[in-house]
Amino acid sequence: MPGTLTRITALTTQALTTDGEDTFLTLDRTPIPLPAPLGRLLTVLANRPPPTNWAANSPRGWLFPGGRPGQHLSATVLGRRLAAHQIPSRPARATALVTLAQDLPPAVLGPMLGLHPVTAAHWRRRAATDWTAYLEALLAAPLS
Repeated sequence: MPGTLTRITALTTQALTTDGEDTFLTLDRTPIPLPAPLGRLLTVLANRPPPTNWAANSPRGWLFPGGRPGQHLSATVLGRRLAAHQIPSRPARATALVTLAQDLPPAVLGPMLGLHPVTAAHWRRRAATDWTAYLEALLAAPLS
């Protein structure tokens, strides 16, 4: 969990773009369309006024700024905040990976998310929509 949350907390406001009513989050160089409620929430975060206290010394536009100049929010703090709202990050990560793996080949998924090629191929197999194994097992089962 901390590794994935660390990547999320390190997102900058430049990763978020809008085109009309649609909001996109760019990971690596790939813009990913966001569901409207999430897009609105992240747009509000990105459009916050810059800090006026000592954190204003930061040149970076973190989407999730931390309390120290130049630092983004820590993965631990984000995890605690999500948990306080009963939002588990592990199941959401798995669901997101399976969904992406259904649409993208491992050669694209791996570099986009920083996954090892073997891991990207694993997620692709996990997301497979091929029903061949199920049908073979069904045919091999004795008739009752």
